[in-house]
Amino acid sequence: DRFSQYSLYGDLYKCKSCGLITQKLEHTVDEILTLLKDEKYLDEAIGGLNIEEKGAQFRKLITLMKRTRVLEGARLLDVGTNTGVFLQEFKSYSENVQGIEPSEEAATTARELFGHKIENTVIAEANLDDGKFDIITMWDVIEHLYDPRNDLETLYRKLKQGGVIFITTHDVSDWFAKIMGSHYPNYMYQHFFHFSHKTLTMILEMAGFHVVNLIRFGKSWSLGYFHEMLFKIWPEGKLILVVRMLIKPLLRIPGVPQLQITIPIRNFFIIAAERPTE
Repeated sequence: DRFSQYSLYGDLYKCKSCGLITQKLEHTVDEILTLLKDEKYLDEAIGGLNIEEKGAQFRKLITLMKRTRVLEGARLLDVGTNTGVFLQEFKSYSENVQGIEPSEEAATTARELFGHKIENTVIAEANLDDGKFDIITMWDVIEHLYDPRNDLETLYRKLKQGGVIFITTHDVSDWFAKIMGSHYPNYMYQHFFHFSHKTLTMILEMAGFHVVNLIRFGKSWSLGYFHEMLFKIWPEGKLILVVRMLIKPLLRIPGVPQLQITIPIRNFFIIAAERPTE
C-alpha cells in the first residue's frame, strides 16, 4: 500500500560479468516518479522518529567524511534529502547547503521545519548549475535510482573539479546478505539496484569519478526506533512479533526508548569519489 515497503520485491537479476544485481522494474519511469512524489513518511510512528533520531547517525557519517575532505565552508548538495535532518547537522560546518528530494511531503517538511533550500524533484530534472558544488552527498539513495549511471554522470557535472561525492548503501555481497538470502532486509520494492563495493566503484568510474576512500560501518538506533523498524522489515514474522512483545513493556520506562542499540553488522559502507582535476 506504499512505495517504501520492506519485505516485498520483484524478480532480481545478477550480471554474470560484473556481479551487479538489479530488480525488474514493474512500473514505467513516469509511474515511478509519481509514486516518489506522493510518498509519505510522517503518517507512521517511524517517520517522526526519523526526524528526532537521524541526527545521531548523520553525525557519525560527517565524522567519516572528515577523513577525506575538509568540510568547513563547503558548498554542499544533499541528494534525496528527505526531511532535511542531515543538512541541519551539516550547517555547523557550512551555511551554503541545499538539497533535492522527490517526495513532496518530505521536501515541504525540510523547508518548513528547518528552512532549508530544497527543490522537490529528481536528479535528472533538477535545476542545478554545472561545476557548483564542493561536496555532494547521497545517503542510502543510490539503490533507489532507476538509472544510476546517468544520474551519477549528471552529478559529476555539478561538482567542481576536485569536488567529492559521498555515497552510502548496503553491501549486497557481504556475509550478512548471503546468510539472510531471500529474507535480506534490504531486498525491498523500492530498491532497484543492489551494489557491492566493487560494483559501485565500477559504476562511479564509468561516470568519470575516481574513488578515493571506502569505509564500512554499522548503524545504530534507539530501542524505540528498533521496535518500530522490526515491524516494518518483517511485518508477518512470528519471531519478530514475540520480540516486539518483549520490548514493548520496556518502552514505558522513562529513558529506555532513547537507549541506543548498535547492530554489530557492518553491512553498510560509505564511498568517497572525486571529480579529477583536469
